[in-house]
Amino acid sequence: MTDLLVIGASGLLGEHLLADAKRRRLDAVGTYAGDPVNGLIPLNLSDLVAAVTLVRDRHPKTVLLPAAMTGVDACESHPDQAQLVNADAPREIAKACHTLGIRLVFFSTDYVFDGRRGPFNERRRPQPLNVYGRTKLAGERNVLAAHPEALVVRTSANFGWGRARKKTNSVTWILELLRRRQPVPLFTDQRVSPSYAPAAARTAFDLLDRRATGIFHVATRSYPTRFEMGLEICDVFGLEKGLLKAARLAEAELRARRPSDSSLDVGKVERFLDKRSPTFREALEDMRDTE
Repeated sequence: MTDLLVIGASGLLGEHLLADAKRRRLDAVGTYAGDPVNGLIPLNLSDLVAAVTLVRDRHPKTVLLPAAMTGVDACESHPDQAQLVNADAPREIAKACHTLGIRLVFFSTDYVFDGRRGPFNERRRPQPLNVYGRTKLAGERNVLAAHPEALVVRTSANFGWGRARKKTNSVTWILELLRRRQPVPLFTDQRVSPSYAPAAARTAFDLLDRRATGIFHVATRSYPTRFEMGLEICDVFGLEKGLLKAARLAEAELRARRPSDSSLDVGKVERFLDKRSPTFREALEDMRDTE
């Protein structure tokens, strides 16, 4: 029996979950969708039968499910596909895990909230503004209904070095533009609590070790605007702040509405694990030192 199956191991968080599993000497396998990634198993979550069959055939002790349709505007344009990948597939995987006695961790998002009066703790009522948030919230509810002992981990603006693929994230996109000496437009009116992928992966395993169930927010303990993120990046990496250009959400040509403050309160996970979450700057410093 495999110790661990990471569905979505080619994504940023999935890559770090698989790496952390191997550091813990777990027998772990992972999946990819899209372009092949060496050592991973192909799986498209749109194929519900294939997803359930993989879980049954591998019969791991634990399934980690970070895979999702994460393009916020793409979800708005293709709501049926977003529903299939973000809500229906997690439900079927959760059913299979519950039947087979497999532990399950489902990764969700800060975009389940409407952006009013953040930061948000786990007791706050979700009210998503867009298709992405609505389908991820449906995924959470489907998972917990089918597998009440499941763990749901919400993250925000995930960042870190992604080695498996070249896709940028909330920090590396800024870094790339700054290093090319190109202007970087960043919102001054959108506040988040960026989740550092290596730290989020470690925390997920720590929660599993403590037999945690239910919903936990896992992020840095900072609540910067996107523009403030840029300033911190410039400070830590020694880059030119003059390239940062203030922008506003209302001025951007975005198909889907974004919450103005979707920052996550991490007090619950800090108390549960008796461990302090990193600040955004501390995470950036770790990125700098591990590039």
